[in-house]
Amino acid sequence: MSTIPGKPARDSIPKMSDEAIDFRRQLTFLEIDESDRQRLQAIAPILKQSSTAFVEAFYRHLFRFEETARFLQDPDLVQRLKQAQQAHLESMLEAEWNEDYVEHRRRVGDVHAEVGINPRIFLGAYNQYLQFCFRRLAAAADPRTKEFAEIGLSLLKAVFFDIGLTLDAYFQHATENLQQALEMVFHANSELRQFAQLTSHDLKTPLGTMANLCDEALDEFGQQMPPAARELIAAAKNRAYRMSQTIDELLASALTSQQANGNEMFSSELVVNQAAETVRPLLDEKQIELVVAGPLPWVYGDAVKVREAFYNLFSNAAKFIERRPGRIHVNARIEGDDCIFCIADNGPGIPPEELQRIFIPFRRLPRNRNQPGSGLGLYFTKSLIEQQSGHIWVESEMGQGSRFYVLLKTDTAAGVSPH
Repeated sequence: MSTIPGKPARDSIPKMSDEAIDFRRQLTFLEIDESDRQRLQAIAPILKQSSTAFVEAFYRHLFRFEETARFLQDPDLVQRLKQAQQAHLESMLEAEWNEDYVEHRRRVGDVHAEVGINPRIFLGAYNQYLQFCFRRLAAAADPRTKEFAEIGLSLLKAVFFDIGLTLDAYFQHATENLQQALEMVFHANSELRQFAQLTSHDLKTPLGTMANLCDEALDEFGQQMPPAARELIAAAKNRAYRMSQTIDELLASALTSQQANGNEMFSSELVVNQAAETVRPLLDEKQIELVVAGPLPWVYGDAVKVREAFYNLFSNAAKFIERRPGRIHVNARIEGDDCIFCIADNGPGIPPEELQRIFIPFRRLPRNRNQPGSGLGLYFTKSLIEQQSGHIWVESEMGQGSRFYVLLKTDTAAGVSPH
Protein backbone atom coordinates (compact mmCIF):
# COMPACT_ATOMS: atom_id res chain seq x y z
CA MET A 1 0.00 0.00 0.00
CA SER A 2 1.20 3.55 -0.75
CA THR A 3 0.33 6.28 1.69
CA ILE A 4 -0.31 10.00 1.62
CA PRO A 5 2.94 11.59 2.85
CA GLY A 6 3.07 11.97 6.61
CA LYS A 7 0.50 9.31 7.52
CA PRO A 8 0.79 5.64 8.53
CA ALA A 9 -0.38 2.75 6.34
CA ARG A 10 -3.86 2.54 7.89
CA ASP A 11 -4.71 5.90 6.26
CA SER A 12 -3.27 4.84 2.94
CA ILE A 13 -4.37 5.25 -0.68
CA PRO A 14 -4.58 2.06 -2.81
CA LYS A 15 -1.32 1.23 -4.54
CA MET A 16 -0.96 2.23 -8.19
CA SER A 17 0.32 -0.03 -10.94
CA ASP A 18 3.89 0.32 -12.15
CA GLU A 19 2.67 1.86 -15.42
CA ALA A 20 0.54 4.57 -13.77
CA ILE A 21 1.91 8.04 -13.09
CA ASP A 22 3.77 8.41 -9.79
CA PHE A 23 1.91 11.27 -8.12
CA ARG A 24 3.29 10.92 -4.61
CA ARG A 25 6.06 13.40 -5.36
CA GLN A 26 3.46 15.98 -6.38
CA LEU A 27 1.50 15.37 -3.20
CA THR A 28 4.64 15.90 -1.14
CA PHE A 29 5.68 19.00 -3.10
CA LEU A 30 2.26 20.61 -2.48
CA GLU A 31 2.34 19.48 1.18
CA ILE A 32 -0.93 17.61 0.84
CA ASP A 33 -1.52 15.23 3.71
CA GLU A 34 -4.35 13.36 5.39
CA SER A 35 -5.63 16.45 7.18
CA ASP A 36 -6.21 18.10 3.81
CA ARG A 37 -8.23 15.13 2.63
CA GLN A 38 -10.34 15.14 5.79
CA ARG A 39 -11.09 18.86 5.44
CA LEU A 40 -12.12 18.47 1.79
CA GLN A 41 -14.37 15.52 2.58
CA ALA A 42 -15.95 17.55 5.39
CA ILE A 43 -16.90 20.45 3.09
CA ALA A 44 -17.91 18.23 0.15
CA PRO A 45 -21.60 17.93 1.23
CA ILE A 46 -21.90 21.73 1.45
CA LEU A 47 -20.55 22.27 -2.04
CA LYS A 48 -22.34 19.31 -3.63
CA GLN A 49 -25.68 20.87 -2.68
CA SER A 50 -24.97 23.64 -5.18
CA SER A 51 -22.94 21.74 -7.76
CA THR A 52 -25.82 21.48 -10.25
CA ALA A 53 -26.44 25.22 -10.09
CA PHE A 54 -22.72 25.85 -10.51
CA VAL A 55 -22.50 23.70 -13.64
CA GLU A 56 -25.47 25.51 -15.21
CA ALA A 57 -23.88 28.90 -14.47
CA PHE A 58 -20.53 27.63 -15.73
CA TYR A 59 -21.95 26.65 -19.13
CA ARG A 60 -23.84 29.92 -19.44
CA HIS A 61 -20.43 31.53 -19.01
CA LEU A 62 -18.90 29.33 -21.74
CA PHE A 63 -21.67 30.17 -24.22
CA ARG A 64 -20.79 33.87 -23.93
CA PHE A 65 -17.47 33.35 -25.73
CA GLU A 66 -17.07 32.25 -29.33
CA GLU A 67 -13.86 30.29 -28.69
CA THR A 68 -15.70 27.98 -26.25
CA ALA A 69 -19.23 28.13 -27.67
CA ARG A 70 -18.06 26.58 -30.94
CA PHE A 71 -17.39 23.31 -29.10
CA LEU A 72 -20.94 23.29 -27.71
CA GLN A 73 -23.21 23.13 -30.75
CA ASP A 74 -24.72 19.71 -29.99
CA PRO A 75 -27.36 19.84 -27.17
CA ASP A 76 -26.88 16.15 -26.33
CA LEU A 77 -23.13 16.66 -26.07
CA VAL A 78 -23.63 19.70 -23.82
CA GLN A 79 -25.82 17.65 -21.49
CA ARG A 80 -23.19 14.91 -21.25
CA LEU A 81 -20.48 17.49 -20.63
CA LYS A 82 -22.48 19.07 -17.83
CA GLN A 83 -22.85 15.70 -16.12
CA ALA A 84 -19.14 15.00 -16.54
CA GLN A 85 -18.24 18.48 -15.22
CA GLN A 86 -20.34 17.97 -12.11
CA ALA A 87 -18.83 14.54 -11.49
CA HIS A 88 -15.35 16.00 -12.02
CA LEU A 89 -15.87 18.68 -9.37
CA GLU A 90 -17.43 16.29 -6.87
CA SER A 91 -14.68 13.70 -7.26
CA MET A 92 -12.05 16.39 -6.62
CA LEU A 93 -13.79 17.24 -3.33
CA GLU A 94 -13.96 13.57 -2.33
CA ALA A 95 -10.12 13.60 -2.38
CA GLU A 96 -9.68 9.91 -3.14
CA TRP A 97 -6.26 10.33 -4.76
CA ASN A 98 -5.74 6.86 -6.16
CA GLU A 99 -4.86 5.29 -9.49
CA ASP A 100 -8.35 5.70 -10.95
CA TYR A 101 -8.33 9.39 -10.06
CA VAL A 102 -4.99 9.97 -11.76
CA GLU A 103 -5.91 8.03 -14.91
CA HIS A 104 -9.21 9.90 -15.23
CA ARG A 105 -7.44 13.27 -15.05
CA ARG A 106 -4.97 12.15 -17.69
CA ARG A 107 -7.85 11.13 -19.97
CA VAL A 108 -9.37 14.57 -19.50
CA GLY A 109 -6.08 16.11 -20.59
CA ASP A 110 -5.88 13.82 -23.63
CA VAL A 111 -9.39 14.74 -24.74
CA HIS A 112 -8.70 18.48 -24.36
CA ALA A 113 -5.56 18.11 -26.46
CA GLU A 114 -7.22 16.03 -29.19
CA VAL A 115 -10.19 18.38 -29.49
CA GLY A 116 -7.88 21.40 -29.60
CA ILE A 117 -9.02 23.30 -26.50
CA ASN A 118 -6.52 25.98 -25.52
CA PRO A 119 -4.91 25.41 -22.07
CA ARG A 120 -5.96 28.87 -20.88
CA ILE A 121 -9.61 27.89 -21.43
CA PHE A 122 -8.97 24.79 -19.39
CA LEU A 123 -7.38 26.84 -16.60
CA GLY A 124 -10.33 29.23 -16.75
CA ALA A 125 -12.56 26.35 -15.71
CA TYR A 126 -10.56 25.95 -12.52
CA ASN A 127 -10.92 29.66 -11.90
CA GLN A 128 -14.68 29.12 -12.00
CA TYR A 129 -14.30 26.22 -9.57
CA LEU A 130 -12.47 28.42 -7.08
CA GLN A 131 -14.97 31.27 -7.29
CA PHE A 132 -17.85 28.89 -6.73
CA CYS A 133 -16.22 27.04 -3.84
CA PHE A 134 -15.04 30.08 -1.91
CA ARG A 135 -18.31 31.97 -2.29
CA ARG A 136 -20.33 28.94 -1.21
CA LEU A 137 -18.08 28.29 1.77
CA ALA A 138 -18.16 31.92 2.80
CA ALA A 139 -21.93 31.71 2.96
CA ALA A 140 -21.81 28.52 5.05
CA ALA A 141 -19.03 29.30 7.54
CA ASP A 142 -17.65 32.11 9.68
CA PRO A 143 -14.76 33.53 7.63
CA ARG A 144 -13.09 34.83 10.81
CA THR A 145 -12.19 31.37 11.96
CA LYS A 146 -8.77 29.89 11.33
CA GLU A 147 -10.36 26.63 10.23
CA PHE A 148 -12.03 28.34 7.28
CA ALA A 149 -8.62 29.60 6.16
CA GLU A 150 -7.21 26.09 6.42
CA ILE A 151 -10.13 24.77 4.39
CA GLY A 152 -9.39 27.34 1.69
CA LEU A 153 -5.75 26.37 1.59
CA SER A 154 -6.60 22.69 1.35
CA LEU A 155 -8.91 23.43 -1.54
CA LEU A 156 -6.21 25.39 -3.35
CA LYS A 157 -3.74 22.57 -2.92
CA ALA A 158 -6.22 20.05 -4.32
CA VAL A 159 -6.99 22.28 -7.29
CA PHE A 160 -3.38 22.79 -8.27
CA PHE A 161 -2.63 19.11 -7.81
CA ASP A 162 -5.52 18.37 -10.17
CA ILE A 163 -4.24 20.92 -12.68
CA GLY A 164 -0.79 19.36 -12.64
CA LEU A 165 -2.06 15.86 -13.31
CA THR A 166 -4.25 16.84 -16.22
CA LEU A 167 -1.76 19.20 -17.86
CA ASP A 168 0.90 16.48 -17.63
CA ALA A 169 -1.20 14.50 -20.11
CA TYR A 170 -1.95 17.58 -22.20
CA PHE A 171 1.65 18.57 -22.71
CA GLN A 172 2.82 14.99 -23.15
CA HIS A 173 0.29 14.64 -25.94
CA ALA A 174 1.40 17.93 -27.50
CA THR A 175 5.08 16.97 -27.21
CA GLU A 176 4.46 13.65 -28.94
CA ASN A 177 2.67 15.40 -31.79
CA LEU A 178 5.49 17.92 -32.10
CA GLN A 179 8.08 15.15 -32.16
CA GLN A 180 6.18 13.33 -34.89
CA ALA A 181 5.94 16.55 -36.91
CA LEU A 182 9.66 17.20 -36.55
CA GLU A 183 10.46 13.68 -37.68
CA MET A 184 8.23 14.08 -40.72
CA VAL A 185 9.91 17.37 -41.63
CA PHE A 186 13.35 15.82 -41.27
CA HIS A 187 12.50 12.89 -43.51
CA ALA A 188 10.69 15.11 -46.02
CA ASN A 189 13.74 17.35 -46.39
CA SER A 190 16.35 14.63 -46.66
CA GLU A 191 15.12 11.15 -47.53
CA LEU A 192 12.02 11.77 -49.64
CA ARG A 193 13.84 13.67 -52.37
CA GLN A 194 16.48 10.95 -52.57
CA PHE A 195 13.76 8.30 -52.54
CA ALA A 196 11.89 10.08 -55.34
CA GLN A 197 14.96 10.01 -57.56
CA LEU A 198 15.60 6.37 -56.78
CA THR A 199 12.06 5.18 -57.48
CA SER A 200 11.78 7.21 -60.68
CA HIS A 201 14.65 5.37 -62.32
CA ASP A 202 15.08 2.05 -60.56
CA LEU A 203 11.45 1.06 -59.93
CA LYS A 204 9.14 2.58 -62.54
CA THR A 205 11.16 1.47 -65.56
CA PRO A 206 11.21 -2.26 -64.65
CA LEU A 207 7.50 -2.11 -63.77
CA GLY A 208 6.69 -0.64 -67.18
CA THR A 209 8.77 -3.32 -68.86
CA MET A 210 7.01 -6.05 -66.89
CA ALA A 211 3.57 -4.70 -67.81
CA ASN A 212 4.57 -4.53 -71.51
CA LEU A 213 5.84 -8.10 -71.43
CA CYS A 214 2.55 -9.25 -69.95
CA ASP A 215 0.70 -7.48 -72.76
CA GLU A 216 2.94 -9.09 -75.38
CA ALA A 217 2.42 -12.53 -73.85
CA LEU A 218 -1.34 -12.10 -73.92
CA ASP A 219 -1.29 -10.75 -77.49
CA GLU A 220 1.00 -13.45 -78.89
CA PHE A 221 0.01 -16.52 -76.92
CA GLY A 222 -3.26 -15.62 -75.20
CA GLN A 223 -5.38 -17.94 -77.32
CA GLN A 224 -3.07 -20.87 -76.60
CA MET A 225 -3.13 -20.41 -72.83
CA PRO A 226 -5.59 -21.95 -70.39
CA PRO A 227 -8.06 -19.36 -69.04
CA ALA A 228 -6.48 -19.55 -65.59
CA ALA A 229 -3.05 -18.70 -67.02
CA ARG A 230 -4.44 -15.70 -68.90
CA GLU A 231 -6.06 -14.47 -65.67
CA LEU A 232 -2.77 -14.78 -63.78
CA ILE A 233 -0.84 -12.79 -66.40
CA ALA A 234 -3.57 -10.13 -66.53
CA ALA A 235 -3.44 -9.92 -62.72
CA ALA A 236 0.35 -9.51 -62.83
CA LYS A 237 -0.02 -6.69 -65.37
CA ASN A 238 -2.63 -4.94 -63.21
CA ARG A 239 -0.42 -5.27 -60.15
CA ALA A 240 2.43 -3.66 -62.08
CA TYR A 241 0.22 -0.75 -63.07
CA ARG A 242 -0.98 -0.36 -59.47
CA MET A 243 2.59 -0.30 -58.18
CA SER A 244 3.49 2.28 -60.82
CA GLN A 245 0.57 4.43 -59.65
CA THR A 246 1.76 4.11 -56.05
CA ILE A 247 5.20 5.33 -57.07
CA ASP A 248 3.65 8.29 -58.90
CA GLU A 249 1.76 9.27 -55.74
CA LEU A 250 4.88 8.95 -53.61
CA LEU A 251 6.83 11.10 -56.05
CA ALA A 252 4.09 13.72 -56.15
CA SER A 253 3.93 13.83 -52.35
CA ALA A 254 7.70 14.17 -52.02
CA LEU A 255 8.03 16.87 -54.66
CA THR A 256 5.07 19.02 -53.64
CA SER A 257 6.28 19.02 -50.04
CA GLN A 258 9.42 20.80 -51.22
CA GLN A 259 7.61 23.56 -53.10
CA ALA A 260 6.61 26.92 -51.72
CA ASN A 261 2.97 27.57 -50.91
CA GLY A 262 0.85 29.56 -53.33
CA ASN A 263 -0.62 32.71 -51.85
CA GLU A 264 -3.10 34.18 -54.27
CA MET A 265 -6.86 34.46 -54.50
CA PHE A 266 -8.58 32.07 -56.89
CA SER A 267 -12.09 30.88 -57.66
CA SER A 268 -12.82 27.80 -55.56
CA GLU A 269 -15.93 27.16 -57.68
CA LEU A 270 -13.81 26.93 -60.82
CA VAL A 271 -11.32 24.59 -59.13
CA VAL A 272 -14.04 22.35 -57.66
CA ASN A 273 -15.77 22.06 -61.04
CA GLN A 274 -12.48 21.21 -62.74
CA ALA A 275 -11.85 18.45 -60.20
CA ALA A 276 -15.39 17.17 -60.74
CA GLU A 277 -14.90 16.99 -64.50
CA THR A 278 -11.67 15.05 -64.07
CA VAL A 279 -13.43 12.38 -62.03
CA ARG A 280 -16.52 12.40 -64.28
CA PRO A 281 -15.77 9.06 -66.06
CA LEU A 282 -15.78 7.21 -62.74
CA LEU A 283 -18.94 9.01 -61.62
CA ASP A 284 -20.74 8.09 -64.83
CA GLU A 285 -19.56 4.49 -64.67
CA LYS A 286 -20.94 4.06 -61.14
CA GLN A 287 -24.04 6.24 -61.67
CA ILE A 288 -23.02 8.73 -59.00
CA GLU A 289 -24.42 12.26 -58.98
CA LEU A 290 -22.01 15.00 -57.89
CA VAL A 291 -23.80 18.21 -56.87
CA VAL A 292 -21.94 21.46 -56.21
CA ALA A 293 -24.09 23.91 -54.25
CA GLY A 294 -22.71 27.22 -55.53
CA PRO A 295 -21.82 29.94 -55.71
CA LEU A 296 -18.58 29.16 -53.89
CA PRO A 297 -16.20 31.80 -52.45
CA TRP A 298 -12.75 32.90 -53.49
CA VAL A 299 -9.95 31.45 -51.37
CA TYR A 300 -6.20 31.87 -50.83
CA GLY A 301 -3.64 29.25 -51.82
CA ASP A 302 -2.30 27.27 -54.74
CA ALA A 303 -5.15 26.49 -57.15
CA VAL A 304 -3.38 23.47 -58.68
CA LYS A 305 -2.80 21.79 -55.33
CA VAL A 306 -6.31 22.54 -54.08
CA ARG A 307 -7.78 21.13 -57.30
CA GLU A 308 -5.73 17.94 -56.80
CA ALA A 309 -6.98 17.69 -53.20
CA PHE A 310 -10.63 17.96 -54.26
CA TYR A 311 -10.06 15.44 -57.06
CA ASN A 312 -8.65 12.98 -54.49
CA LEU A 313 -11.65 13.48 -52.22
CA PHE A 314 -14.16 13.04 -55.06
CA SER A 315 -12.45 9.94 -56.47
CA ASN A 316 -12.05 8.44 -52.99
CA ALA A 317 -15.75 8.89 -52.28
CA ALA A 318 -16.78 7.53 -55.69
CA LYS A 319 -14.52 4.50 -55.34
CA PHE A 320 -16.39 3.18 -52.30
CA ILE A 321 -19.98 4.22 -53.02
CA GLU A 322 -21.96 1.11 -53.93
CA ARG A 323 -25.43 2.50 -53.25
CA ARG A 324 -27.71 3.33 -56.19
CA PRO A 325 -28.18 6.13 -56.77
CA GLY A 326 -24.82 7.31 -55.46
CA ARG A 327 -24.47 10.91 -54.38
CA ILE A 328 -21.67 13.35 -53.55
CA HIS A 329 -22.69 16.82 -52.37
CA VAL A 330 -20.34 19.81 -52.06
CA ASN A 331 -21.09 23.08 -50.29
CA ALA A 332 -19.21 25.78 -48.41
CA ARG A 333 -19.78 28.27 -45.63
CA ILE A 334 -17.84 31.31 -44.45
CA GLU A 335 -16.74 31.69 -40.82
CA GLY A 336 -14.76 34.91 -40.42
CA ASP A 337 -11.70 34.61 -42.64
CA ASP A 338 -12.17 30.86 -43.07
CA CYS A 339 -14.04 28.99 -45.77
CA ILE A 340 -15.16 25.50 -44.75
CA PHE A 341 -16.04 23.12 -47.58
CA CYS A 342 -18.09 19.99 -46.91
CA ILE A 343 -17.87 16.97 -49.24
CA ALA A 344 -20.66 14.61 -48.18
CA ASP A 345 -21.37 11.18 -49.69
CA ASN A 346 -23.83 8.35 -49.16
CA GLY A 347 -21.17 5.65 -49.05
CA PRO A 348 -20.75 2.91 -46.44
CA GLY A 349 -19.22 5.20 -43.80
CA ILE A 350 -16.07 4.85 -41.71
CA PRO A 351 -15.84 2.95 -38.39
CA PRO A 352 -15.37 5.31 -35.40
CA GLU A 353 -12.03 3.73 -34.45
CA GLU A 354 -10.65 4.50 -37.94
CA LEU A 355 -11.62 8.17 -38.18
CA GLN A 356 -8.32 9.42 -36.74
CA ARG A 357 -6.22 6.99 -38.81
CA ILE A 358 -7.45 7.34 -42.37
CA PHE A 359 -4.95 10.13 -43.14
CA ILE A 360 -1.99 7.93 -42.15
CA PRO A 361 0.16 6.80 -45.15
CA PHE A 362 -0.75 3.33 -46.48
CA ARG A 363 -3.63 3.06 -43.99
CA ARG A 364 -6.60 1.26 -45.53
CA LEU A 365 -9.81 0.01 -43.96
CA PRO A 366 -9.86 -3.78 -43.57
CA ARG A 367 -12.95 -4.07 -45.78
CA ASN A 368 -11.11 -2.22 -48.60
CA ARG A 369 -7.95 -4.32 -48.69
CA ASN A 370 -8.97 -5.97 -51.98
CA GLN A 371 -9.96 -2.68 -53.62
CA PRO A 372 -7.53 -0.94 -56.02
CA GLY A 373 -5.49 1.79 -54.37
CA SER A 374 -2.33 2.47 -52.45
CA GLY A 375 -3.60 3.94 -49.19
CA LEU A 376 -1.84 7.23 -50.00
CA GLY A 377 -4.69 9.28 -51.46
CA LEU A 378 -6.00 10.81 -48.24
CA TYR A 379 -2.50 11.28 -46.85
CA PHE A 380 -1.59 13.13 -50.03
CA THR A 381 -4.77 15.22 -49.77
CA LYS A 382 -4.02 16.17 -46.16
CA SER A 383 -0.51 17.22 -47.16
CA LEU A 384 -1.83 19.39 -50.01
CA ILE A 385 -4.38 21.15 -47.79
CA GLU A 386 -1.94 21.78 -44.96
CA GLN A 387 0.49 23.33 -47.45
CA GLN A 388 -2.19 26.01 -47.94
CA SER A 389 -2.25 26.65 -44.14
CA GLY A 390 -5.55 24.76 -44.20
CA HIS A 391 -7.04 21.88 -42.30
CA ILE A 392 -8.98 18.72 -43.18
CA TRP A 393 -11.06 16.42 -40.98
CA VAL A 394 -13.83 13.86 -41.34
CA GLU A 395 -17.09 12.89 -39.67
CA SER A 396 -18.87 9.63 -40.45
CA GLU A 397 -21.43 7.11 -39.29
CA MET A 398 -21.52 3.51 -40.44
CA GLY A 399 -24.18 3.10 -43.10
CA GLN A 400 -24.82 6.87 -43.24
CA GLY A 401 -21.93 8.03 -45.41
CA SER A 402 -19.05 10.39 -44.66
CA ARG A 403 -18.47 14.16 -44.55
CA PHE A 404 -14.99 15.48 -45.27
CA TYR A 405 -14.38 19.09 -44.25
CA VAL A 406 -11.70 21.28 -45.83
CA LEU A 407 -10.83 24.64 -44.26
CA LEU A 408 -9.08 27.24 -46.42
CA LYS A 409 -8.43 30.94 -45.91
CA THR A 410 -10.65 33.40 -47.73
CA ASP A 411 -11.47 37.09 -47.91
CA THR A 412 -15.14 37.98 -47.53
CA ALA A 413 -14.50 41.27 -49.31
CA ALA A 414 -13.63 39.34 -52.46
CA GLY A 415 -17.19 38.11 -52.82
CA VAL A 416 -18.15 34.80 -54.40
CA SER A 417 -16.86 33.00 -57.41
CA PRO A 418 -18.35 33.93 -60.77
CA HIS A 419 -20.37 31.31 -62.63
